[in-house]
Amino acid sequence: MNEAAASALLQAFADPQHRSAAADALADALGARRVLVYVRDPELDAMLPAPGLPKTVAAGAGWREFLRRCLSEPRPAARVTFPDLGEVTAQACCQDGACIVVLGDEVPASALDVLAPAFPLLAALLRAQHALATERAEADLARESAARAGELARALDAARSAAGELNLQLRREHERKDEFLAILAHELRNPLSPLLASVEVLRRTRTGADPASLRQLDVMTRQLHQLTRLVDDLLDVSRVSRGMVDLRREPVDLQEVLEDALEVARPLIEARTHVLQMPQPWPDVVVNGDRLRLAQVFANLLTNAAKYTEPGGRITVSLVDDESRVSVVIRDTGMGIPQDMLQRVFDLFAQAPMASVRANGGLGIGLTLVRRLVELHGGQVSAYSRGEGEGSTFTVSLPRVRRRTRSAVGLVSVAAASTAPPAGSGQGLRVLVVDDNVDAAQSLAALLECHGAQARIAHDGPQAVEAARTLDPHLVFLDIVLPGMDGYETLRRLRQVDDFRAHVVALTGFASETDRQRSSDAGFDAHLVKPLAPEAVESLLARMGPLPA
Repeated sequence: MNEAAASALLQAFADPQHRSAAADALADALGARRVLVYVRDPELDAMLPAPGLPKTVAAGAGWREFLRRCLSEPRPAARVTFPDLGEVTAQACCQDGACIVVLGDEVPASALDVLAPAFPLLAALLRAQHALATERAEADLARESAARAGELARALDAARSAAGELNLQLRREHERKDEFLAILAHELRNPLSPLLASVEVLRRTRTGADPASLRQLDVMTRQLHQLTRLVDDLLDVSRVSRGMVDLRREPVDLQEVLEDALEVARPLIEARTHVLQMPQPWPDVVVNGDRLRLAQVFANLLTNAAKYTEPGGRITVSLVDDESRVSVVIRDTGMGIPQDMLQRVFDLFAQAPMASVRANGGLGIGLTLVRRLVELHGGQVSAYSRGEGEGSTFTVSLPRVRRRTRSAVGLVSVAAASTAPPAGSGQGLRVLVVDDNVDAAQSLAALLECHGAQARIAHDGPQAVEAARTLDPHLVFLDIVLPGMDGYETLRRLRQVDDFRAHVVALTGFASETDRQRSSDAGFDAHLVKPLAPEAVESLLARMGPLPA
């Protein structure tokens, strides 16, 4: 084959649609098994089949190595293996980023010399076609990407809109839930107040009652306090979750905190005849925290230990102190915690399956509240148990402030009695009770009279103002939620009564910091939350002191 014929055959490669036929014709003219044309891709730095020719990736590693040589050698040659041809000789003419490969054992090297003069033009054409194909592919990809980006943008806008609507709906649902919980607490606390007061009146008036009756009164008192704690915990865990709890942090004695907690847990511990072991004397440790909230933490843990330990069990409180942190460890010999529950024991509403059956497991919110309150104090709480029936250990670790020396003996016995105001601490006091709940008003009045006070009842604002004019009270218990004229307006009217100098206490089921601040801003002297514990009434009367009639 002369150069003119070779040039004509190479010119046939110009059209990608006829390139495969041209390759077959050239192979016949050269006596080759096959002719292939490749062009270099600059980004990949690899030889790729020219448009219109088949891919040869199945030819194996030897063929790929031969193509790599085509990138740098003008006339590479090698034995290669093709799936349909077997082992065959490959010779290539490479120039200007393109190469023509001839496969066949009978093709002389001089055949490539015949193709060489016309090859630069073909190489330029192949490069141009490859660049154009690449640009078209990139343009198609760009258009496809732009279309996809537009679709994604529209989907994102729709998702944002839906998320905004969902967030708004969730906020509304949270607001309705919070409002519902506040109303629920108020409504639950309203019947608890007269129940607690009535039980206390019965206790004080049943002189010489038989032991069985007194035991029943103790049971009712404990269960009413437990119900009150459940209501408080339910509201507290909601407020803590929403960041609505403001801690009143100050240096507090850890022993005093545990004494407060023990006063809450003591009735249940005594009722279940547990043995409580505590350090003697108690190490003097001060932490920076909210005394009421820390007492709530330890009261929950002590109450849990008492609930989930069989009667006659043992509860041990110990302390581990170092230079920067102090850990209070509460161990019990109770029912223990299954291993699969240890990681979830602090989760909201989490309970071991057997807990509710054996010990009235509650709502599953107490430990959640414990963890969140401890974390708000910069501390940590952990639980450990070897398994069911092996008891439980809860450890509360808090930042320590300082250590002092104390000679007094610490907590030693659960039976130590608290100091209570003396009976008759309200002697000479004139007290006005304002509450639209008839039972609540009457039971509180009866409790006040047990302390020697003179009590009068009003069920709405106008009655309260009129009673204040005739009674001239020293102390007023004023419900905030009243029909018609609410407690705030009633207080304003009371302050307008001539010579009115009474100490006015807000009595309500609403207990948040916002509620307390509002009552203080309105001019109330104190804010007491229903159900009103008899001890709180006694303490308030004791502070007032006996006054002349």
